[in-house]
Amino acid sequence: MSEWTHDTFFRGRISLKQPPDGYRFSVDAVILGNLARVKPRHRILDLGTGCGVIPLILCYRHPEAGPVFGAEIQPELAELAAVNTRENRMGDRITILERDVKSMTPADTGGRVDAVVCNPPHFAPNSGRINPDAQKAVARHEISITLSELTAAAGRMLAPGGRMIVIYPSERLVDLLDAMRQAQIEPKALRMIHPGPNTQAQRVLVNAALGKNPGVKIEPPLYIRRDANSYTDELEAMFAP
Repeated sequence: MSEWTHDTFFRGRISLKQPPDGYRFSVDAVILGNLARVKPRHRILDLGTGCGVIPLILCYRHPEAGPVFGAEIQPELAELAAVNTRENRMGDRITILERDVKSMTPADTGGRVDAVVCNPPHFAPNSGRINPDAQKAVARHEISITLSELTAAAGRMLAPGGRMIVIYPSERLVDLLDAMRQAQIEPKALRMIHPGPNTQAQRVLVNAALGKNPGVKIEPPLYIRRDANSYTDELEAMFAP
């Protein structure tokens, strides 16, 4: 534990340990944790939870939501997520599962869930340079799971009409939407995410629903930075208590 770094959110209300050299979460997780649309008493599953950052943000932002489950295939990250859950006194709301998402069933979560959130590996098989760090490689590349396997798992775990909320590279948007539809998960809202003004989108937030009719809304864009030195007001609010 002494080799983990320590970070805080929401002016110290949430603390988080991370590996100093392995996979570390990015602003994508913060955006997803803040913008995922969940309701009171919604049962939520985070696929590939890493250090548990998204369940922690969701529980902080939505005190009446839960239970929340975080599934992670890498043992060292699953252990770290469990430590972060305990140290933030959220063990009564968050359950960390060391699981291969491909083989998960509703029995793992005591029944189907109302929402699945996910920040999937970004790179397709056999594309891009594989990071020599094993944690980063599994988190960033479709090594342990493909995009279609992930959406199929979401389809198995969701209750009818349940939501899947994903943040993903915009250049692979077509791949994501195709994989969702193969799992009968229908995209309902898209929000493009830009690094700053006058830049192309690099990420997209997709809100989809299991078994719903076609029809998608394009929401106003999200800009991360107003300039090189500062976040936009919307991003600043995501870090605020």
